[in-house]
Amino acid sequence: MTFSATDAAFEGFRLVRRNPLALVAWTLLYAVLTLATLFSLTGVVGRLEAWTEQAEAMESVAEPTMQQVMALMGSFSGIMLGVAWLLPVALVVGAVLSAAVARGTLAPSKDRFGYLRLGMDEVRVLAVTFVLGLIMTLVGAVAFVTVGVLTGVAKAGAGDGLAAIVALVGILGALCLLIWLSVRLSLAVPITVAERRIAFFDSFRLTKGRFWPLLGMAVLAIVMVLLVQLLSSIVSMPLAVMSGLESWSFGSGQDAEAVREALDVTNPWVIANALVEAIVSALTVGILYAPFAAAYRDIVAASNRPQVT
Repeated sequence: MTFSATDAAFEGFRLVRRNPLALVAWTLLYAVLTLATLFSLTGVVGRLEAWTEQAEAMESVAEPTMQQVMALMGSFSGIMLGVAWLLPVALVVGAVLSAAVARGTLAPSKDRFGYLRLGMDEVRVLAVTFVLGLIMTLVGAVAFVTVGVLTGVAKAGAGDGLAAIVALVGILGALCLLIWLSVRLSLAVPITVAERRIAFFDSFRLTKGRFWPLLGMAVLAIVMVLLVQLLSSIVSMPLAVMSGLESWSFGSGQDAEAVREALDVTNPWVIANALVEAIVSALTVGILYAPFAAAYRDIVAASNRPQVT
């Protein structure tokens, strides 16, 4: 089997068609996370409203004391801590779903619970995605800071015209670097799941000489995701209006009551909207992640390398 970028790009649809119950399982996981998030945020609204009033009252004070400022910052930190659990939970759910999609592509017979597991595979995927995310963030920060410095030097030496050119070329260069690095690291999760080991940079070896096909595959997958989201908006937009989410987003400003209504998990329209969004999110994760697992599978097969699943 040779690696076909076009064929791999549609692997997510094949995975869902092969095992539609997997999409149901992923949807339920997303729905639970979404509803838990809404419930958690509901409890924050009142505290955040009170904090906003305190901050506005402090603005009227000519010279607030350090004690008052620290008390206000401490209050805000307490509010954020109330929802801080969402980040690690979201990371774990992301790792579970990434591993599930890779498992469904590489070992389709292991379809219990929609390929969802919570074991060492998921721990390894979490470690790999977290570390590579940090690397991408660091590389991006260094690249854009470098662009800023070079732009400043160009402006000081030759004026705004050259500075604008340097900024444009630098930003495009930084974006190209991040895209190149993303593609070269894109097979890290499939390798980690298939070979049951942490593989931070093994992807570089498999993606060597295959940058453009993999980039084309990723672009096709992204276009399909955009089409799915566009079509789903026909259903989700009316539900969002009925749940109050749209009125909160596009006109309520600081209206805490509108926010509470939009986050009210006892409202059937809110639940319906959350379920639709969960279905779209579950389908999206399959469309985006499965192609890279398929690419790994086909590249390994084409290289006559034993595949461990």
